[in-house]
Amino acid sequence: MAYEIPTPKYLRVLNALRARIEDGTYAPGAGLPSESQLCTEFDVSRPTVLRALGILKQDGWIESHQGKGSFVRGRPPSGGAVPQYARDAVDLDEGAETEILHVGAVLATPRVAAALDIPEGTPVYERRRRTVSAAGPIDLISTFVPVDIAVGTDISKPDPISGSILDHIASRKRLRADYATERLTARQVDPSEVDALGVPKDEAVLSVVITAHQSSGAPILASVIVMPGSRHEIEDTYPLS
Repeated sequence: MAYEIPTPKYLRVLNALRARIEDGTYAPGAGLPSESQLCTEFDVSRPTVLRALGILKQDGWIESHQGKGSFVRGRPPSGGAVPQYARDAVDLDEGAETEILHVGAVLATPRVAAALDIPEGTPVYERRRRTVSAAGPIDLISTFVPVDIAVGTDISKPDPISGSILDHIASRKRLRADYATERLTARQVDPSEVDALGVPKDEAVLSVVITAHQSSGAPILASVIVMPGSRHEIEDTYPLS
């Protein structure tokens, strides 16, 4: 005779909450029901609810704030290390081995406007820099920040920002980057990039747009990184399961 093993109570709560986050019932940034409400809904004890919430927090689905409750972060990333070029594009310390080429307001190009979800031609602040090695310049990185986020920070100042730009924004504006999206294009170098990169006019480059988002999906900044093909080889390791 076969016996059906009942699902542990904390797993019932865990699976139900995770399903609601996945289907959008609880959107990123939304607050979860209180612990007492969850206890009543699922007819379980507080330790059971706390165990389920603890696993969701550990796995990156939610975050908790003392005295305020638990809030949805969204579906956590599938895993894998962040490529170094992507980390450099959105999280580079400008005080380390970089040259700042331009800081100031510019009008968003179609590509930048799409990344930041703003109308084309909207003013944004740009910080353009390059990294130079013994072989010559290895990249150009232009970081674009919406004006409302840049105001009150050092984004518009010409001096290098020490430490992560994202950490700087988080400390000044209380905006935390939760995930990033990436779009990569292979193309011929633009005439305006030839001198800055020190490459031939027919050089092939990789151009990557990386956008850092809040957990709600709202963009914080977008970085465009241009890498000469002759000076880069991208290698990665990732699971196939």
